[in-house]
Amino acid sequence: MENQKISLKKISLIIVTAITAVLLGFLRDSVFKSINALLRAWDLDQDFFLPKYLSFLENYEYNTLVNIKWLLTLLFSFLFLFLSIFALKLLFNSKKHIKITIFTYFGIIGLSTIFILIGLVWPGQSEKMYEFARFLMGMAQSPIILMILIPAFKLSEKEKTKSSNE
Repeated sequence: MENQKISLKKISLIIVTAITAVLLGFLRDSVFKSINALLRAWDLDQDFFLPKYLSFLENYEYNTLVNIKWLLTLLFSFLFLFLSIFALKLLFNSKKHIKITIFTYFGIIGLSTIFILIGLVWPGQSEKMYEFARFLMGMAQSPIILMILIPAFKLSEKEKTKSSNE
């Protein structure tokens, strides 16, 4: 009976974590699309009204909003990292898996930083490098990494069990 309570609690936490990941993804998408639309409207000298929860951003200058986007990119990446760690603790409770996840996120952030720096050093490549960096950071700001790691860790555990039984 107690195992059923634990598993029911665990299942509930997994469901709440999944819903949180989806809602966080929608929030991130809404915030970035709104900021991008505002910046585009300013570029074209048009009016654009942000959603009420973001209306305070209209008071900032263009370059400040661009810098805020960089900060938000890191913030959302770290929020998804912590959400991934929480989910993996629920599913596996393995320090090894947590370390792999942390290294994966920091690897993606580091690789994105390298692409941006290459674009700054060689301006002719900046657009392509920015696209690569943006793609990678988009992965870090979504549940995609978690969706890749969970099956990989499950397969790894299955192989470990299979090889120890032989």
